[in-house]
Amino acid sequence: MRDCGLPVPPFAVVTEQDPLRLDFPGTERFAVRSTFDQEDSAELSFAGQFETLLNVRREELPAAIETVRRSYHSGYAAYARAHGLPEAEAGDDAPVLVQQMVEAEMAGVLFTANPTGQLNEIVIIVGAGLGNAVVEDRADTTTYYCNRDDGLYYYEQTGDAPLLPAETLQRLLELGEAVEKLFGAPMDVEYAVQDGKVWLLQARPITTLPGGETIVLDSSNIVESYPELTLPLSQSFVKEIYYRIFKSLLLEVTHRHPMVEALDGEIRDMVDMANGRVYYRISSWYGVLRLMPFSRFFIRVWQQMLGVENPTVTATERRVPARVKATLGLELIRCVLRTPKRMDDLCDFYDHYAVDLDRRLKAVLTDNAQPKTPRLLEIYHSMLEDILSRWHVTLINDIYAFLFTYLAGKRSQAALADVRDLESMEPVRHILALVDVAKKHGMDSAAYQAAKADFIEAYGDRCLGELKLETHTYRTHPALVDDFVRARLESPPPPRAQTEPQKKQRPGFFAKKAKTGIRNRERSRMDRTRMFGTIRAIFRAVGTELFDAGRIDDPEDVFYLSVPELEQNAADYREIVAQRKAEYEMYAALPAFSRLVFDGEIRNKRVLNARTRTLRNSDTLTGVSAALGKVTAEALVVTNPDLSLDTRGKILVTRSTDPGWVFLIENAAGIIAEKGSLLSHTAIITRELGKPSMVNVHEACSLIRTGDLVELDSTAGTIRILRRQEV
Repeated sequence: MRDCGLPVPPFAVVTEQDPLRLDFPGTERFAVRSTFDQEDSAELSFAGQFETLLNVRREELPAAIETVRRSYHSGYAAYARAHGLPEAEAGDDAPVLVQQMVEAEMAGVLFTANPTGQLNEIVIIVGAGLGNAVVEDRADTTTYYCNRDDGLYYYEQTGDAPLLPAETLQRLLELGEAVEKLFGAPMDVEYAVQDGKVWLLQARPITTLPGGETIVLDSSNIVESYPELTLPLSQSFVKEIYYRIFKSLLLEVTHRHPMVEALDGEIRDMVDMANGRVYYRISSWYGVLRLMPFSRFFIRVWQQMLGVENPTVTATERRVPARVKATLGLELIRCVLRTPKRMDDLCDFYDHYAVDLDRRLKAVLTDNAQPKTPRLLEIYHSMLEDILSRWHVTLINDIYAFLFTYLAGKRSQAALADVRDLESMEPVRHILALVDVAKKHGMDSAAYQAAKADFIEAYGDRCLGELKLETHTYRTHPALVDDFVRARLESPPPPRAQTEPQKKQRPGFFAKKAKTGIRNRERSRMDRTRMFGTIRAIFRAVGTELFDAGRIDDPEDVFYLSVPELEQNAADYREIVAQRKAEYEMYAALPAFSRLVFDGEIRNKRVLNARTRTLRNSDTLTGVSAALGKVTAEALVVTNPDLSLDTRGKILVTRSTDPGWVFLIENAAGIIAEKGSLLSHTAIITRELGKPSMVNVHEACSLIRTGDLVELDSTAGTIRILRRQEV
């Protein structure tokens, strides 16, 4: 480390044959420590087995060196027996390290990967004074957990442990990455801080990593559907539907090739969960995409359209015969060309199917025969069989939309922005019509109640977080409609914010195709919303029955259980629900990391008093321009969306949006989102509404505060904070 210019205190290596020479005069206190040649290997660390002496005076050095050397004999023998090593011993001339003593105000240990197995998380432990108290667990400490992909971190503090100044934390992260790059492996680094300067005292490989398969979880795009925490029932449901849809797709395009069964494990893991959140298991996606001819091109398109920020491709290499790739490619092209017609057929199918489904569900719910749960679960499973065997057409439509949007290129962005009469806008148009009815006749009138019932029947499942089964929707909680209408009556929308007009652009061939794909995508999303509404009704009815039987304490506790757990039909679920609620309290304190990289298996966090921070600070941000325009307004940071929020004339700042955000965006001046792409819901809706928007804006929710005056110029691709709101 010293030879590469890293800040290491002056030191000398002493052997029996060499005279004691210290080339750093003026130092009167030293650290004397081991440097045994079998110590700190990639497999074994010998940590704590050999002596380290601190604050040794110059005249005490010979005796201290002998003390350390003697510890080689006793320390090695005990450790060797514990690990089945040969009983070799160090010679009398074994080297000892004599280092200038750093009179540290703070010291500790830095792991360039979390030793428990999270590879993209740097862990920094700091305590007051010298590092030996930290290593030996004799000091109060603060532990920082820093995500290398996000720039987000959280820390946990015990007792009176110190906090690292921001510049010291940043310096430690830089040095940690430099040490890991130097040695080419995750490292365990001891450090000390004196007068604001960071010294590296030693580094060794981390020997406790499991060394299994690398698992990469990424929230790109899926965070739109499953923002923030998602409860276990929704998690088990989403994992099942992704598996079934992707398997149906592969069975069709490969003509049921045996290779699909060989991929079954990866297909089952298209999505996964960590810390209460839903992620793409992105390595599984790459495994499937690599089946394609010209797979590098398809992966690049997929990354761009879904807003995947880290382009590193991680997947198990699988040899696919060229003949199979060619067949698959030709079949996929055929499917893509037929997509518009097949999307029409799918929507027609669901329109008819939903009528019969509603009849079957009402028959069970109105029947007095008990128990209802087995029959409700039977309807649930029949839905999966009947619908998901067809729903993979929507994936082909995604490919259609992604491909033609990519081919249309940035020059066609204005043409792509002019997509009108999207199905996603219908709920807004109808609820604003309901506001007009309330204004004319009053909310207690028969006319309002009839119009409200019609709105709920048609669009009652469209809401914020609508794909999470635990969400309260307009259908499950009709009073939410009244809250929205009342808020609009009391606070009418302001005049539309002034934005720079955009030139009309005649769409070319690729842009026309892309617009067709976008329209069909939004139309199928409305059907998906209705489907999820039915499934939500099924499980809410199951929850009511479990509550009535005394097996859970609240009907909504059903959402803390998975579908397989409900199928087990346990006599009492209260203990597992209580455990899950405690876990989710911990998860709520954690940042919403966009990428997690694990070694061997996914591990959920257990935290006590986590406090979240960001490493970056800037008044100018950049991202991807989704809907062009320019507007200056106050920011409203929304991390927990609520339809009662007053968004009038504000620039909304959020991690992501879902289809239900249309009710909030309609009233806003513009929107900034940390996640998203040109085909994200944020982009599509803001383009139709004519409101500027930018997506993929890193750490927007941390860097912008509610009340800040913000200039959003998506035409130029910049966001500037013009005035900070006083804290």
